[in-house]
Amino acid sequence: MPTSMKPRRLSATCRVAGFTTLSFLSLCSVSAQLSGQYGILDLTANGGINPNTGEAWQEGDQYRLAFYTSDTISGESDEPQDYDNFATAQANLSPLGNGAITSSTGWTAMVWVNTDSSLPQAVDLNNIQAGESPISSPRARAGTEDTSGGSSLGGAGVPVFAMDGRTCIARNNGDIYNNWSNPFEGDAQLRLAAGSTNENSEGDPVIASQNVHYSPFLDQFGKGDSANVHGRNVWTGGLANPINPLGNSIDPNGQTRGSWGSSNANNGGRTWNRFQSESTANLSVYALSAVLTVGPGVPDLPFAISIITAVAPETGFDLTWPSKEGRAYRLRSSATLETVSSTWEVVAEDILSAGDTTTVNVTPAEVKLFYVVEEYLAP
Repeated sequence: MPTSMKPRRLSATCRVAGFTTLSFLSLCSVSAQLSGQYGILDLTANGGINPNTGEAWQEGDQYRLAFYTSDTISGESDEPQDYDNFATAQANLSPLGNGAITSSTGWTAMVWVNTDSSLPQAVDLNNIQAGESPISSPRARAGTEDTSGGSSLGGAGVPVFAMDGRTCIARNNGDIYNNWSNPFEGDAQLRLAAGSTNENSEGDPVIASQNVHYSPFLDQFGKGDSANVHGRNVWTGGLANPINPLGNSIDPNGQTRGSWGSSNANNGGRTWNRFQSESTANLSVYALSAVLTVGPGVPDLPFAISIITAVAPETGFDLTWPSKEGRAYRLRSSATLETVSSTWEVVAEDILSAGDTTTVNVTPAEVKLFYVVEEYLAP
C-alpha cells in the first residue's frame, strides 16, 4: 500500500507587497480542525467538497477507504470470512496514518463467494436476489446494499476514497461498481494513451499498448500501474452480481474457477469482470473499509512563513517556513483574501522538506499577493 498524504493547512498567511515593504498580514492561529480517521482523508482535496453532498466536509460526515492488496490469496475457500480477514490483515500492514491504521477492523474483501461447494456456481440470479442462494454478497458483508438514488449526488451510502486520501473512487453505494471511477474527474478521463511511455514498478520504460481510462488505483504502488496497462489482477467473482463466484463449486463447464477484474481496465466492466481463472490461482482483492467518520482534529501548532527574502526584482522572493522530514508542502497564492484559501492558485506542490526549514522562490506577477502553505505526508 502507498504512502498517503495527510494534509493540514499551516496557520500562516503572508503578504508580499513589493521589494521595500514586506510584512505579514496575519498569523491565523487555528484552534481546531477536522480530520478523518487514521489521518488519511485529505479534507482540502477537490475543493474541500464531500462528493456525495456537494458541500464542504462537516463533522460527522462519513466515508470509506479502499485499496487492492499487494499480497495475493487463492480463490478456493468457501468461507467469505477468510477473504475478509485477508483484506483486514493487508490493511493492518500499512504504515499510513502514522501507524493508526494497523489496528483497523471491519475491512471487506469485495468478492462474491459460493459458500456451498455442493451446489453449482451458476445459481439463478432471482434466487440470489430473494436471499435463497448460498452465494455471499460483498454488498451485504460491507453494508452497501442500499443503492437508492443510484450513483448521483445524494445517493444512499458514503463516498469511497483510494488510500492517497485525495482520490474519490465512488460517490456512494450505487457508484461503487461503476469502474471505481472518480466523480470529480469523470468516468472516461484518459489517463494513459496508447503509444505513450511510462515506467513500470522496476523503473524501466514501458510503451502502453492501448488507451487506459481513469483508474483511481493508477499509482497505488508508486510507478507500477501507470504503464502496466491492465494493472493488478483482482479476484471479484463478478460485476454487480456474481458471474463466477469464488469457492470450490463447479461452473456449468465443469471447471472450478472464479471471475477477476483488472485494477486499470480500459472499460468499466473489466475493472470487475475481465476473465476467469482456476480457483487455485493467487490474486489480489479489493478491500473496502468499514464506515469512517470525520471528527475534530488535533489543533495545529502556531506556524508562520518565517523569512521573506527579497532577492532581486527579476528573480522575486524567497519564502522560508519550518518543515519536517517526510512531509511535503503546497504553496498557493491569491491577489485577495475574499475567497477560501483552498481555492487559491497553486504556485507549487509536492515540495519535499529540506530539513528544519524549506525555501521556495516566487516571482509575483502582481504588486500584492497573499500566500498560504499546506503540509501533507510526502508522496
